[in-house]
Amino acid sequence: MRRDEYERIAAVEAAHWWYAATRALLEQTLAPLLPRGARLLDAGCGPGATGSWLARHGRLFAADVEPLALDLHRAQGHSARLAAATLEHLPFADASFDAALCVTVLYHEQIADPRLAVRELARVVRPGGVVCLLEPGVRRLRRAHDRITHTARRFARADLRALLADAGLRPLRVTGAYTFLVPPALLKAAVEREVTASDLDTGRGIAGAILGSVAALERRWLRTHDLPGGLSVLGLGIK
Repeated sequence: MRRDEYERIAAVEAAHWWYAATRALLEQTLAPLLPRGARLLDAGCGPGATGSWLARHGRLFAADVEPLALDLHRAQGHSARLAAATLEHLPFADASFDAALCVTVLYHEQIADPRLAVRELARVVRPGGVVCLLEPGVRRLRRAHDRITHTARRFARADLRALLADAGLRPLRVTGAYTFLVPPALLKAAVEREVTASDLDTGRGIAGAILGSVAALERRWLRTHDLPGGLSVLGLGIK
Protein backbone atom coordinates (compact mmCIF):
# COMPACT_ATOMS: atom_id res chain seq x y z
CA MET A 1 0.00 0.00 0.00
CA ARG A 2 1.20 3.50 -0.74
CA ARG A 3 2.38 5.30 2.39
CA ASP A 4 -0.02 8.19 1.87
CA GLU A 5 -2.94 5.76 1.99
CA TYR A 6 -2.06 4.91 5.60
CA GLU A 7 -2.29 8.62 6.36
CA ARG A 8 -5.67 8.85 4.62
CA ILE A 9 -6.95 5.91 6.68
CA ALA A 10 -5.83 7.51 9.94
CA ALA A 11 -7.45 10.80 8.95
CA VAL A 12 -10.90 9.35 8.13
CA GLU A 13 -11.19 6.14 10.18
CA ALA A 14 -13.48 7.68 12.79
CA ALA A 15 -15.95 9.15 10.31
CA HIS A 16 -15.81 7.28 6.98
CA TRP A 17 -18.86 5.07 6.53
CA TRP A 18 -16.87 2.00 5.36
CA TYR A 19 -14.67 1.86 8.44
CA ALA A 20 -17.60 2.39 10.78
CA ALA A 21 -19.61 -0.30 8.98
CA THR A 22 -16.69 -2.73 8.89
CA ARG A 23 -15.98 -2.36 12.60
CA ALA A 24 -19.65 -3.01 13.30
CA LEU A 25 -19.71 -6.07 11.02
CA LEU A 26 -16.56 -7.56 12.53
CA GLU A 27 -17.72 -6.99 16.09
CA GLN A 28 -21.14 -8.45 15.31
CA THR A 29 -19.52 -11.53 13.82
CA LEU A 30 -16.52 -12.13 16.05
CA ALA A 31 -17.35 -10.76 19.51
CA PRO A 32 -19.83 -13.54 20.44
CA LEU A 33 -16.99 -16.05 20.05
CA LEU A 34 -14.57 -14.28 22.40
CA PRO A 35 -14.07 -15.37 26.00
CA ARG A 36 -13.96 -12.83 28.78
CA GLY A 37 -10.48 -11.32 29.16
CA ALA A 38 -9.36 -12.68 25.79
CA ARG A 39 -5.88 -12.26 24.32
CA LEU A 40 -6.42 -10.87 20.84
CA LEU A 41 -4.29 -10.19 17.77
CA ASP A 42 -4.89 -7.65 15.02
CA ALA A 43 -2.51 -8.92 12.33
CA GLY A 44 -1.63 -6.38 9.65
CA CYS A 45 -3.27 -3.74 11.83
CA GLY A 46 -2.46 -0.62 9.80
CA PRO A 47 -3.42 2.52 11.75
CA GLY A 48 -5.99 0.48 13.71
CA ALA A 49 -9.09 1.47 11.75
CA THR A 50 -10.64 -2.01 11.58
CA GLY A 51 -9.26 -3.86 14.61
CA SER A 52 -8.83 -1.42 17.48
CA TRP A 53 -12.36 -2.23 18.73
CA LEU A 54 -10.96 -5.58 19.94
CA ALA A 55 -9.41 -3.80 22.93
CA ARG A 56 -12.92 -3.58 24.44
CA HIS A 57 -12.98 -7.38 24.65
CA GLY A 58 -9.58 -8.17 26.13
CA ARG A 59 -5.86 -7.53 25.80
CA LEU A 60 -5.02 -6.49 22.26
CA PHE A 61 -1.76 -7.01 20.40
CA ALA A 62 -1.36 -5.37 16.98
CA ALA A 63 1.29 -6.19 14.38
CA ASP A 64 2.27 -4.60 11.07
CA VAL A 65 5.32 -4.61 8.82
CA GLU A 66 5.04 -0.88 7.97
CA PRO A 67 6.62 1.45 10.58
CA LEU A 68 4.37 4.34 9.51
CA ALA A 69 1.29 2.22 10.20
CA LEU A 70 2.49 1.52 13.74
CA ASP A 71 3.36 5.19 14.29
CA LEU A 72 -0.13 6.22 13.19
CA HIS A 73 -1.72 3.48 15.31
CA ARG A 74 0.13 4.87 18.33
CA ALA A 75 -0.75 8.47 17.46
CA GLN A 76 -4.45 7.58 17.17
CA GLY A 77 -4.34 6.53 20.81
CA HIS A 78 -5.58 2.99 20.24
CA SER A 79 -5.05 0.64 23.15
CA ALA A 80 -2.76 -2.15 21.97
CA ARG A 81 0.70 -3.58 22.42
CA LEU A 82 2.41 -3.01 19.05
CA ALA A 83 4.86 -5.26 17.22
CA ALA A 84 6.74 -4.82 13.95
CA ALA A 85 6.32 -8.07 12.02
CA THR A 86 5.40 -9.66 8.73
CA LEU A 87 2.27 -11.76 8.60
CA GLU A 88 4.31 -14.81 7.60
CA HIS A 89 6.63 -14.53 10.66
CA LEU A 90 4.72 -13.37 13.71
CA PRO A 91 6.85 -12.88 16.87
CA PHE A 92 4.47 -14.78 19.14
CA ALA A 93 4.53 -18.25 20.66
CA ASP A 94 2.23 -21.03 19.56
CA ALA A 95 -1.31 -20.81 20.96
CA SER A 96 -0.80 -17.26 22.29
CA PHE A 97 -4.22 -15.84 21.39
CA ASP A 98 -7.91 -16.57 21.71
CA ALA A 99 -8.53 -14.92 18.35
CA ALA A 100 -6.61 -13.41 15.44
CA LEU A 101 -8.15 -10.83 13.12
CA CYS A 102 -6.67 -10.10 9.70
CA VAL A 103 -8.39 -7.44 7.56
CA THR A 104 -7.40 -6.68 3.96
CA VAL A 105 -3.84 -7.97 4.13
CA LEU A 106 -3.78 -11.25 2.19
CA TYR A 107 -4.71 -9.42 -1.01
CA HIS A 108 -1.45 -7.43 -1.00
CA GLU A 109 1.41 -7.98 -3.44
CA GLN A 110 3.86 -8.28 -0.51
CA ILE A 111 2.11 -11.49 0.58
CA ALA A 112 3.78 -14.02 -1.70
CA ASP A 113 1.65 -16.96 -0.51
CA PRO A 114 -1.54 -16.31 1.49
CA ARG A 115 -1.53 -19.95 2.61
CA LEU A 116 1.65 -19.40 4.63
CA ALA A 117 0.18 -16.29 6.23
CA VAL A 118 -3.02 -18.04 7.33
CA ARG A 119 -1.03 -20.99 8.66
CA GLU A 120 0.93 -18.53 10.79
CA LEU A 121 -2.30 -17.01 12.10
CA ALA A 122 -3.51 -20.50 12.96
CA ARG A 123 -0.24 -21.28 14.73
CA VAL A 124 -0.56 -18.41 17.19
CA VAL A 125 -4.21 -19.16 18.03
CA ARG A 126 -5.00 -21.61 20.84
CA PRO A 127 -7.07 -24.78 20.26
CA GLY A 128 -10.69 -23.67 20.22
CA GLY A 129 -9.65 -20.16 19.17
CA VAL A 130 -10.75 -18.38 16.03
CA VAL A 131 -9.15 -16.78 12.99
CA CYS A 132 -11.19 -14.08 11.25
CA LEU A 133 -10.34 -12.92 7.72
CA LEU A 134 -11.84 -10.09 5.68
CA GLU A 135 -10.53 -9.62 2.15
CA PRO A 136 -11.56 -7.99 -1.15
CA GLY A 137 -14.04 -10.03 -3.15
CA VAL A 138 -14.85 -10.43 -6.86
CA ARG A 139 -11.74 -12.17 -8.23
CA ARG A 140 -11.49 -10.47 -11.62
CA LEU A 141 -12.23 -6.93 -10.49
CA ARG A 142 -9.41 -4.41 -10.94
CA ARG A 143 -10.09 -0.74 -10.31
CA ALA A 144 -8.40 2.52 -9.38
CA HIS A 145 -8.35 1.75 -5.65
CA ASP A 146 -6.62 -1.60 -6.28
CA ARG A 147 -3.74 0.22 -7.90
CA ILE A 148 -3.20 2.56 -4.96
CA THR A 149 -3.38 -0.33 -2.46
CA HIS A 150 -1.10 -2.62 -4.51
CA THR A 151 -3.68 -5.36 -4.87
CA ALA A 152 -2.27 -8.63 -6.18
CA ARG A 153 -5.39 -10.78 -5.78
CA ARG A 154 -9.02 -10.78 -4.77
CA PHE A 155 -10.95 -13.68 -3.29
CA ALA A 156 -14.09 -15.73 -3.69
CA ARG A 157 -15.77 -17.46 -0.75
CA ALA A 158 -14.24 -20.74 -1.89
CA ASP A 159 -10.77 -19.21 -1.70
CA LEU A 160 -11.14 -18.17 1.94
CA ARG A 161 -12.69 -21.51 2.85
CA ALA A 162 -9.72 -23.30 1.28
CA LEU A 163 -7.20 -21.04 3.06
CA LEU A 164 -8.81 -21.75 6.43
CA ALA A 165 -8.97 -25.50 5.81
CA ASP A 166 -5.38 -25.62 4.55
CA ALA A 167 -4.26 -24.05 7.85
CA GLY A 168 -5.97 -26.79 9.83
CA LEU A 169 -8.92 -24.62 10.80
CA ARG A 170 -12.53 -25.70 10.66
CA PRO A 171 -14.39 -23.13 8.54
CA LEU A 172 -17.20 -21.92 10.75
CA ARG A 173 -18.57 -19.33 8.37
CA VAL A 174 -17.63 -17.83 5.01
CA THR A 175 -19.86 -15.15 3.51
CA GLY A 176 -19.89 -12.28 1.10
CA ALA A 177 -20.30 -8.73 2.39
CA TYR A 178 -20.96 -5.34 0.82
CA THR A 179 -22.86 -7.07 -1.97
CA PHE A 180 -24.61 -3.80 -2.81
CA LEU A 181 -21.25 -2.28 -3.78
CA VAL A 182 -20.49 -4.80 -6.54
CA PRO A 183 -22.48 -3.12 -9.38
CA PRO A 184 -21.04 0.39 -8.79
CA ALA A 185 -17.55 -1.09 -8.37
CA LEU A 186 -17.82 -2.86 -11.73
CA LEU A 187 -19.02 0.37 -13.35
CA LYS A 188 -16.19 2.37 -11.79
CA ALA A 189 -13.66 -0.21 -12.96
CA ALA A 190 -14.91 0.16 -16.52
CA VAL A 191 -14.49 3.94 -16.56
CA GLU A 192 -11.35 4.16 -14.40
CA ARG A 193 -8.96 2.27 -16.67
CA GLU A 194 -5.35 3.22 -15.92
CA VAL A 195 -6.54 5.62 -13.19
CA THR A 196 -5.05 5.43 -9.68
CA ALA A 197 -7.27 6.80 -6.92
CA SER A 198 -8.34 6.10 -3.35
CA ASP A 199 -11.91 5.23 -2.37
CA LEU A 200 -11.33 7.27 0.77
CA ASP A 201 -11.53 10.47 -1.27
CA THR A 202 -15.23 9.70 -1.87
CA GLY A 203 -18.15 8.28 0.10
CA ARG A 204 -18.61 11.16 2.51
CA GLY A 205 -21.51 13.47 3.31
CA ILE A 206 -24.94 12.37 2.10
CA ALA A 207 -23.50 9.57 -0.02
CA GLY A 208 -21.65 8.17 2.96
CA ALA A 209 -24.77 8.36 5.14
CA ILE A 210 -26.81 6.46 2.53
CA LEU A 211 -24.14 3.80 2.09
CA GLY A 212 -23.79 3.41 5.84
CA SER A 213 -27.55 2.88 6.15
CA VAL A 214 -27.55 0.23 3.41
CA ALA A 215 -24.61 -1.50 5.12
CA ALA A 216 -26.57 -1.54 8.38
CA LEU A 217 -29.48 -3.25 6.62
CA GLU A 218 -27.09 -5.82 5.16
CA ARG A 219 -25.65 -6.50 8.63
CA ARG A 220 -29.15 -7.33 9.87
CA TRP A 221 -29.36 -9.99 7.16
CA LEU A 222 -25.88 -11.27 7.99
CA ARG A 223 -26.84 -11.91 11.60
CA THR A 224 -28.59 -15.09 10.48
CA HIS A 225 -27.78 -15.59 6.78
CA ASP A 226 -24.76 -15.71 4.48
CA LEU A 227 -24.39 -13.99 1.13
CA PRO A 228 -22.99 -15.75 -1.96
CA GLY A 229 -20.55 -12.95 -2.77
CA GLY A 230 -19.74 -9.30 -2.33
CA LEU A 231 -17.11 -6.63 -2.71
CA SER A 232 -15.66 -8.20 0.45
CA VAL A 233 -15.59 -11.77 1.72
CA LEU A 234 -15.52 -12.69 5.41
CA GLY A 235 -14.30 -15.99 6.80
CA LEU A 236 -14.16 -17.48 10.30
CA GLY A 237 -12.15 -20.59 11.15
CA ILE A 238 -11.97 -22.48 14.47
CA LYS A 239 -8.78 -24.22 15.55
